[in-house]
Amino acid sequence: MNDQMGFFHRHRGAISLDTLGAGASLACAIHCAALPLMFGLLPGLQLALSAVASEWSGLAQILLWSHEAERFVVSTVVVFAALVLGFGFTRHHSRTPLGVAGAASVLMIIGAFGDWSVSDTTHVWFQVSGGLGIALAHLLNMRALHRHQRQTDARHVDLPQAIG
Repeated sequence: MNDQMGFFHRHRGAISLDTLGAGASLACAIHCAALPLMFGLLPGLQLALSAVASEWSGLAQILLWSHEAERFVVSTVVVFAALVLGFGFTRHHSRTPLGVAGAASVLMIIGAFGDWSVSDTTHVWFQVSGGLGIALAHLLNMRALHRHQRQTDARHVDLPQAIG
């Protein structure tokens, strides 16, 4: 392996930023898809929390259905994806992960920052689609980085050592 590439060499089982991003985006998509189902459990959860301490009574609603929390998470996901995928692009020069992430980010931003009524679940579809798209972009970025690494390693193989 080339000494310049040693910094990027990871041991088996190491977690990359793309793995973290894909996992977080997938968890976000699952959360958004399950959110409408959680509304059935919300009153019971609020009662259970208020039985523990009265100041916790609104915690479930804040965590599950706060537009501010949703917007913060979407903003964090989009910025994280832009940084990680941008760094990946500087190495592998594949535009596909950036294109997928760009489209997915637009969906997530529309879902989070659009003017939606509480009863309208259309924004959930935007969020779920965007979260899955961001996860896919991270996976595509990982694949492009691995492909780039193999090509770089193949170019740096010394011919006499390969023959002998």
